[in-house]
Amino acid sequence: MAKLVSTLGTSPGGIFETYMNLREGNYEGDDVKPIDIKEVYVIRTSDKSVEFAWKLIKAIFSCCKREEVTISDIPLTMQDINSSEDFKKFRKEIFSRLNVGDYVDFTGGRKAMSVAAALAAREVKAHVITTIIPQNEYNRISEIIRGLKTMEDLVDRAGRGDCETIKESICKLVSPEAKTIMLI
Repeated sequence: MAKLVSTLGTSPGGIFETYMNLREGNYEGDDVKPIDIKEVYVIRTSDKSVEFAWKLIKAIFSCCKREEVTISDIPLTMQDINSSEDFKKFRKEIFSRLNVGDYVDFTGGRKAMSVAAALAAREVKAHVITTIIPQNEYNRISEIIRGLKTMEDLVDRAGRGDCETIKESICKLVSPEAKTIMLI
């Protein structure tokens, strides 16, 4: 069974949308069909704002998903990709998680993260995908995130399945206008 390996930056935008669009066969590419993905790996740095984005991703998957999926956090000890050694470490971590036929979403994070993800994917013969969120949607989502930063304890609880008090705000982070493209 194929898995989705995604990079994460300071915004949760794209990962859930990529997952759902693949599951539903709602993406651009050759031979479009629903893809059964049961595992999602999120590879990220340990920057504080990226850690909050991870909490939002957990809450989104916990409160807004429609089927069972295992989502795993793969935090690296670096704060950012600041050197060629950081780049190599990031690429190596992605590479170690991939098998032939997996899906690599390079939407989130710095450009260097995207390049590392795409290179690792090509080396393993995994699919390379991205999800585009229109700028107006990204701005709308950013406003919601600013508000949720004052409710970090509720976001944490939502990530553990206690969604009732915050579900509406969490699920508004998912863009209905997101467009997923399978490049390779």
